[in-house]
Amino acid sequence: MLPKAERLKEKSLFNIAFNTGKRKKQRLNSSLLSLYYLFKKDINRLTRSGFKLLYPKVAFIVGIRVDKKANKRNLIKRRMRAAYKMLKKELVTQNENSTGVFIWIANPGIKEATFQQIRQTMSVLISKIAGSGGSFSRT
Repeated sequence: MLPKAERLKEKSLFNIAFNTGKRKKQRLNSSLLSLYYLFKKDINRLTRSGFKLLYPKVAFIVGIRVDKKANKRNLIKRRMRAAYKMLKKELVTQNENSTGVFIWIANPGIKEATFQQIRQTMSVLISKIAGSGGSFSRT
């Protein structure tokens, strides 16, 4: 389980990140996962109440269209969280610009994927953020 400070629980923050990701193309897609992201500087620009983000806020979503059974969806969520925890260590999170909101959404193809494939896909999407002017960098 993620630390409480890193969980995305604020509905307004979630809506801002999700809607901005849809409109401004701040999202990345693969056959297994979709990633919606919004960095701290953009959040402060879009909201009047300056959210104090000390850590990246993360949400993992596995919808019913991925699998009808809740235990399968929970297994996929656990795999996504574990892969994120492993990759988080590789990210430079001390930089102020690396904080933000990240929403990971499972696509139906993830149902047959192994943990290694999920981890590799997350790594690729994170490196694309770094390549597109984002603030994550590989160590």
